[in-house]
Amino acid sequence: MTSAHPSDEEIVRDLPDEVVALLSETQRAALGRVLARLAAAEKVCELVKVSLSPKLRQAAVKKPQWWDVGIAVKQWEEVSQR
Repeated sequence: MTSAHPSDEEIVRDLPDEVVALLSETQRAALGRVLARLAAAEKVCELVKVSLSPKLRQAAVKKPQWWDVGIAVKQWEEVSQR
């Protein structure tokens, strides 16, 4: 885990092997898809947040463009359709 107070996502991603072994193959696959959707959605939200905030946009190393947000949304859609 990356910090003293891990996020919910980190806690789930870092479940012990013994716990993951208790899940069925279908449940493990579903968990993987949920985490992938969450990561893709967070990427979209972060790009939109930076795009809408003049302060964050000015501090950004790479300024997000509308097509960056569009690509991230498309990736989220693809992950969500699985």
